[in-house]
Amino acid sequence: MPTAPAVPTDLQPYFEKGIQAYTQGSYDYAVDLLTFVIQHAPDATEARRYLRLAIQKRFGQAPPSLLTQLGATLVSWPVRLWAILAQLQGNYRQATNLYQWLLSLCPRSRSLLMRMAWTLTRSGLEDAALHTYEELLSIDPNHLGALRKLARLAMKRGNDALARQCFERVLHLHPADIEAQQSLRNLDALGTLKKGFAT
Repeated sequence: MPTAPAVPTDLQPYFEKGIQAYTQGSYDYAVDLLTFVIQHAPDATEARRYLRLAIQKRFGQAPPSLLTQLGATLVSWPVRLWAILAQLQGNYRQATNLYQWLLSLCPRSRSLLMRMAWTLTRSGLEDAALHTYEELLSIDPNHLGALRKLARLAMKRGNDALARQCFERVLHLHPADIEAQQSLRNLDALGTLKKGFAT
């Protein structure tokens, strides 16, 4: 499986300070530092992962009031439309930055996480997309769209165990799902071939 791209040397101090802030519980500072790293190195998957964790921790530590959430939703709609427009125009980097900002307001939004993961995939940032689908599934383990997308991405990247786990979950939720049945058969056949080559 491909390894996650490392944080560039010139951004390493910001990344390290961001991780330190995260481990010390200074989530606002961690978010600021890690956002800076991601803006300059979008494929720094580990920085992106810690950024998402810091945002989730900050949200859990001080959940916004209902009124604040309503305000954030209203403010976010024009930016959502802007992000979708950027996606349609193929400007995936801009869309990713917009979704990152939106997710700082609504970190548990399933629709935003799905759009972010799709945009990351289109940008070629598959490792980051994989983590984003996993994050969504930690919020909603039965999200069919995320299960399917994660399974396909895992298969493409050679992570057969994760793909199998996702397709089995899909079948558990929808026993007659043809794609999941076929994909599991394909994984079985692929596993048999790999064993044949190994002997």
